[in-house]
Amino acid sequence: MSNIPSIGKAKDSAKTIFEVIDEKSDLDVRKSNEKQITTIKNCEIEFTNVYFKYPSRDHIVLNNFNMRIPANAKVALVGHSGCGKSTVTNLMLRFYDIMSGNITIDGIDI
Repeated sequence: MSNIPSIGKAKDSAKTIFEVIDEKSDLDVRKSNEKQITTIKNCEIEFTNVYFKYPSRDHIVLNNFNMRIPANAKVALVGHSGCGKSTVTNLMLRFYDIMSGNITIDGIDI
């Protein structure tokens, strides 16, 4: 009987988790389009005037962010916790979509 409150909490938590899992994504990478990159040739990456905030937060993480990584260059993203290092990587991998601006690979908007 002492576990009944915990079972109720677990059930409520599971409901929230399944709502997130069932949420429709705007970033379905299985949809093909004419400009879909199939082969990366030079691998020049450019962020131009990128604005981004996580859907669950009100704080803007990237505010008019610009960065150009030339082809064949090695870069390191360095900064304090929460400055956007992982966010930049997650945006390139299309885990999230930007609010505005462009991210291009070899001049093609991803």
